[in-house]
Parts: sequence; structure tokens; C-alpha cells
Amino acid sequence: MATAETIREAKSSQPFRPFMLRLIDGTEYEVAHPDFISVPPTGRVREVLFYLVRDHASEHERRWIDLGLISEVIIPPLPVAPPRPGPDPNGPS
Repeated sequence: MATAETIREAKSSQPFRPFMLRLIDGTEYEVAHPDFISVPPTGRVREVLFYLVRDHASEHERRWIDLGLISEVIIPPLPVAPPRPGPDPNGPS
């Protein structure tokens, strides 16, 4: 089961990477931007506020999601940077 701290960490990661919330029924929500989710700052957190953005940025739904229903916070790994070309060990051609 997910914790409020896990969601806070995913939200504040630098650089930010979109992450998924998977609910116990299999539903998944993509958190595409850190402003699209809010976790209460103190106390015993029971719910998080998720903004489901539609095709147009001006259209969105607000959903309160019970923390106990979030089974996983899925954070993709950072992409691996391709190796930088260095000097040719055989010298210039």
C-alpha cells in the first residue's frame, strides 16, 4: 500500500518524472505534473487530491482518492544517457 510520504517523494523528485498511481481495483492515474496531485502537509493523511486533466488544459476533474485504495506508486527509472564520445584511442584517422 502507498504512503503519503511515497507520493510526496515522487511529486518532489528532481527532475520531476511523471508517475502512476495504481489503485487496488487496477485503475491507474498518471500524475503528469507535480501540480496535478496534492497531499495534505500534516496530520494523518487519509486522502490525496488528484486533478484529472482532460484533452484541453482548461478542463479537469478533481478526485479525492483514499490513500488506502492506492496499492502502488509507480515511478519510472531515469533514462540512461548514451555514452559521450571521447577521443579516439587509435588517434586521428
